[in-house]
Amino acid sequence: MKLKTALTLRLGTALLLCTLFLLPLPAQYTDGKSLRPVKNVILMISDGTSLPVLSASRWMRRYQDSTAQNLHLDPYLCGTLVTYSSNAPIGDSAPTTSCYMTGVPSITGFIATYPYSQPQNDLVRLDATRAYRPMATLLEIARLETKRKVGLVMTSEFCHATPADCSAHSYDRKRYDWLVPQMVHNSIDVVIGGGSGLLTKEQVQFLQQEGYTVFRDQLEEARQDTSSRTWQLYGKRSIPYNLDRDPKHFPSLAEMTERALEKLSAGERSENGFFLMVEGSKVDWAAHNNDPVALIDEFIAFDDAVGKAIDFAKRDGNTVVIVTSDHGNSGFSIGRAGFPKKYDEASREELFGFWSKIKRSAEGMAQLLNSYPYSQVQSLFEQYGGFRLEEDELAALQHCKGYKNSPLSEAEKDSREVSPTLYNSNLSRLICEFYKRRLPVGFTTHGHTGEEVYLAIVAPEGVSRLIGVNQNYQLASYMKSLLGIDAPLESYSNRYFAPHTELLRGRSYKLAKNGKGEIVLSVREKKGMRYEVQAFSNVVSIYKGKKLIGQAKLPLATVYVDKTDCLYLADSFLELLDQTK
Repeated sequence: MKLKTALTLRLGTALLLCTLFLLPLPAQYTDGKSLRPVKNVILMISDGTSLPVLSASRWMRRYQDSTAQNLHLDPYLCGTLVTYSSNAPIGDSAPTTSCYMTGVPSITGFIATYPYSQPQNDLVRLDATRAYRPMATLLEIARLETKRKVGLVMTSEFCHATPADCSAHSYDRKRYDWLVPQMVHNSIDVVIGGGSGLLTKEQVQFLQQEGYTVFRDQLEEARQDTSSRTWQLYGKRSIPYNLDRDPKHFPSLAEMTERALEKLSAGERSENGFFLMVEGSKVDWAAHNNDPVALIDEFIAFDDAVGKAIDFAKRDGNTVVIVTSDHGNSGFSIGRAGFPKKYDEASREELFGFWSKIKRSAEGMAQLLNSYPYSQVQSLFEQYGGFRLEEDELAALQHCKGYKNSPLSEAEKDSREVSPTLYNSNLSRLICEFYKRRLPVGFTTHGHTGEEVYLAIVAPEGVSRLIGVNQNYQLASYMKSLLGIDAPLESYSNRYFAPHTELLRGRSYKLAKNGKGEIVLSVREKKGMRYEVQAFSNVVSIYKGKKLIGQAKLPLATVYVDKTDCLYLADSFLELLDQTK
């Protein structure tokens, strides 16, 4: 009887918790001022940043410069955001930034795409009929409905989860073959970041035909560019960590942010304002790697970019800057068991002095080690790390499969010859272990964590800020108000991503692969007219018989979803078809 009662109570508690999650939460907390539209909105995301990263970065900045007691964002900290997926309390970048952009928490890997429902796990109310459907983003709506200019800045490749969440759609964040063409065809005014090797020759030509300047690994030329529409990409995939970055070839995040602000606030359509998303992408990557050196340096570099945005906002007087993260990562902490000295009695010098002497990320150090002979190992660590390796560390390095210049053959690299607590086949991860041995920091995981994230907002006098603890979707609602977008966000998804099966009901059409394996929608109309649009493009080709007689543009690239075998496209496609009636 007692067991039955206990089970009943547990079941009742579980149902109550589910009900609480599904019920609409109270209105977002604000400071009570007017929540009116402003001209410009800048969203800055330090990807994968747990709250202790701010603390360590603040201490490091103070150690390196005694006059700098605070981060640039410190005076504007106003609360936290609870971020999560639609079906799990711990999210990754794809569904969490997707929520900031669409107001709907989504599922791991989903890029601005409506989640499928898991009734037993759902944390929000979902419409099962909309599963896998693209959701219009605030960036897209700001461009189309308010005529604002839009831009993206990042240190990762431009089609990585966070920037893609603003301007593309897919249920699989890894499908760059789907994401890249969408971003190319979605009329983003300014794109500055990583990924020079990800554009095809045809995509570069398309951008140039649309009036963009395109620079790939051409920093000096890009610095001289005066156009207001540009793509500037560096590094085959991403920009190196700030510690490893050669300033002759790679711009800092602060410089990229400043350049984007200059271009978005000048030239054609600048009177309408702009929406800019800036991502400190590799804070997250360093956390995944458990690299404390790169982690803090990347966040400080991000905070320097925040300083540029704050300066712009103060000069402009009609700009809101929102600074936050999308999720926590790695369980980073200042202080750990096993630190040589009792860490709560360690001085600032003992905690941060040695840390500040390391001049390469673990990834950067790994590249150096694989570029020089083994005989120079100790001198490289002395020069760039400020320390020499111990005997057990040298043994671990020699046996590391990722170390190309090891004096051991591949057959001799046996993990059993190395301490299991130190062995790692990945050279960068092994160097992280060397760093962590000497630093007063801890990590609980190489993955994401579920704590709430920080929130800082710079707003003009009289414009409301979010305060206290808010939910991820409430940030979307806040930005929607700042942008002066009145209609429900779902209505824009209906308008710009209508299923072709509904939009073309009663018409003659075919959705199939062409000879190149590309998904193409072909619609036949009267008088021998045929309209064709390719998946992930916004270009509509118009034929009379077999002859191409013209082209038209849709407001956004179409999105094909194989899960539903459906092409989603703007309902303005019907206006083109109706021209033949």
